[in-house]
Amino acid sequence: MKLNVIFAPVIAVLLLSACAPKSEDIKGNDKEKSQAPAQDQTNHNRNNEHTGESNNESKNPDQTLSQAEVMDAIKTQLKTNISKVLPNKLPLSEGKHLTATTKSDANHYEIVFYESVQPIPINHNTLGKDQSAKAIMRLQVKKYNSLKEANEQIGFQDYSKSGASTVELGHGVKGYQDAGAGSQWTSWNEGRWALVSRAKTTEGDKGRKLAENAVNYLESHTLPIPKPHGMVHIDVDQSDNRIMWQKETITYTIDQVKDPMVALEIATSFQ
Repeated sequence: MKLNVIFAPVIAVLLLSACAPKSEDIKGNDKEKSQAPAQDQTNHNRNNEHTGESNNESKNPDQTLSQAEVMDAIKTQLKTNISKVLPNKLPLSEGKHLTATTKSDANHYEIVFYESVQPIPINHNTLGKDQSAKAIMRLQVKKYNSLKEANEQIGFQDYSKSGASTVELGHGVKGYQDAGAGSQWTSWNEGRWALVSRAKTTEGDKGRKLAENAVNYLESHTLPIPKPHGMVHIDVDQSDNRIMWQKETITYTIDQVKDPMVALEIATSFQ
């Protein structure tokens, strides 16, 4: 009986010691709790990276924009009182990106469009200064003080009154050929437009062929409706392709396009 009395308290103490948590376990649990918020934040950031919600995602300079998005961004850069008119689409080389530089004031704006291998922000300081991007077209829009002054910029002519020799250009369109100062011109009218193809006098056939190609293209593609006139100058040598038209006192000019047929393609994208 005395032995039972002695061992009973000892057994109770041993049982309590076995059930009590060790101090290391307590420290370990506290450490896990303190790390949980940091791990949750890390997981949250990783989820943002996968869903595109990170703060830096929208500021990524390499983000690819569609042509429509680039055109909208260009418009925001133009500070002018003139209605902002841009082409609906530009022909780019495969895999290239569209960008531009802009200038503007109350009665004028100018845009030089570039294509680049990598996306480049609009009005970036490298545009036009290195080989990272190539200029593909310039658009100039200007408001004049009078309709007469704007008309003088277009220089519209009725070639049927020129007295030059006639030539058939296809689709029932009659052209007129004249030569001088080392050049030969094949000219014609379509509606309110005056069009001319220029070639060296030694390459007159090429000038006529370019005119025929232009007439054929315009059978299925429409130039902007001028008010009142428009002018097309396309060049076999690709040295002076210009397309101009007016909307009363405002003139629109496309130039710095190498390929004359591409110049026509751009002009017909204005609607």
